[in-house]
Amino acid sequence: VQELFPHLAPFEVRLLLLSLWEYLRENSPLPQKFTFQPQRGVFLRDFTRDGDVGKHLGLLHSLLQKNIHTLGGLATRFRP
Repeated sequence: VQELFPHLAPFEVRLLLLSLWEYLRENSPLPQKFTFQPQRGVFLRDFTRDGDVGKHLGLLHSLLQKNIHTLGGLATRFRP
Protein backbone atom coordinates (compact mmCIF):
# COMPACT_ATOMS: atom_id res chain seq x y z
CA VAL A 1 0.00 0.00 0.00
CA GLN A 2 2.87 2.38 0.70
CA GLU A 3 3.68 2.68 -3.01
CA LEU A 4 0.37 4.53 -3.43
CA PHE A 5 1.12 7.30 -0.91
CA PRO A 6 3.28 9.57 -3.12
CA HIS A 7 0.51 9.66 -5.74
CA LEU A 8 -2.40 10.45 -3.40
CA ALA A 9 -3.61 13.64 -1.77
CA PRO A 10 -3.16 13.80 2.02
CA PHE A 11 -6.88 13.32 2.71
CA GLU A 12 -6.86 10.22 0.44
CA VAL A 13 -3.93 8.76 2.39
CA ARG A 14 -5.87 9.41 5.60
CA LEU A 15 -8.96 7.63 4.22
CA LEU A 16 -6.85 4.70 3.08
CA LEU A 17 -5.18 4.35 6.48
CA LEU A 18 -8.55 4.53 8.25
CA SER A 19 -9.87 1.78 5.97
CA LEU A 20 -6.79 -0.33 6.69
CA TRP A 21 -7.23 0.23 10.44
CA GLU A 22 -10.88 -0.87 10.20
CA TYR A 23 -9.83 -4.07 8.42
CA LEU A 24 -7.19 -4.81 11.06
CA ARG A 25 -9.68 -4.16 13.86
CA GLU A 26 -12.21 -6.57 12.36
CA ASN A 27 -9.62 -9.20 11.36
CA SER A 28 -6.98 -9.24 14.06
CA PRO A 29 -4.02 -11.57 13.50
CA LEU A 30 -5.14 -14.33 15.85
CA PRO A 31 -3.14 -17.57 15.83
CA GLN A 32 -6.24 -19.45 14.63
CA LYS A 33 -6.09 -17.55 11.33
CA PHE A 34 -2.71 -19.03 10.42
CA THR A 35 -2.07 -22.45 8.92
CA PHE A 36 1.18 -24.35 8.91
CA GLN A 37 2.68 -25.03 5.48
CA PRO A 38 4.87 -28.12 6.05
CA GLN A 39 6.50 -27.97 2.62
CA ARG A 40 7.81 -24.48 3.40
CA GLY A 41 8.13 -24.90 7.17
CA VAL A 42 6.27 -21.67 7.97
CA PHE A 43 2.90 -20.43 9.18
CA LEU A 44 0.94 -18.39 6.62
CA ARG A 45 -2.17 -16.26 7.09
CA ASP A 46 -5.30 -17.92 5.75
CA PHE A 47 -7.35 -14.98 4.42
CA THR A 48 -10.32 -17.22 3.58
CA ARG A 49 -11.16 -17.09 7.29
CA ASP A 50 -11.59 -13.30 7.17
CA GLY A 51 -14.98 -13.31 5.50
CA ASP A 52 -15.75 -10.62 2.92
CA VAL A 53 -12.49 -8.72 2.31
CA GLY A 54 -14.07 -7.03 -0.71
CA LYS A 55 -15.90 -4.52 1.48
CA HIS A 56 -12.55 -3.22 2.73
CA LEU A 57 -11.17 -2.89 -0.80
CA GLY A 58 -13.96 -0.57 -1.97
CA LEU A 59 -12.19 2.63 -0.97
CA LEU A 60 -8.92 1.41 -2.46
CA HIS A 61 -10.60 0.60 -5.78
CA SER A 62 -12.28 4.00 -5.75
CA LEU A 63 -8.94 5.76 -5.22
CA LEU A 64 -7.32 3.68 -7.96
CA GLN A 65 -10.07 4.65 -10.40
CA LYS A 66 -9.88 8.33 -9.46
CA ASN A 67 -6.12 8.32 -10.03
CA ILE A 68 -6.05 5.84 -12.90
CA HIS A 69 -3.62 7.98 -14.91
CA THR A 70 -0.88 7.49 -12.29
CA LEU A 71 -1.95 4.32 -10.47
CA GLY A 72 -3.36 2.22 -13.31
CA GLY A 73 -0.37 -0.11 -13.35
CA LEU A 74 -0.91 -1.04 -9.70
CA ALA A 75 -4.62 -1.84 -10.01
CA THR A 76 -4.14 -5.56 -10.61
CA ARG A 77 -2.24 -5.98 -7.34
CA PHE A 78 -5.29 -5.09 -5.26
CA ARG A 79 -7.93 -7.65 -6.26
CA PRO A 80 -9.80 -9.80 -3.73
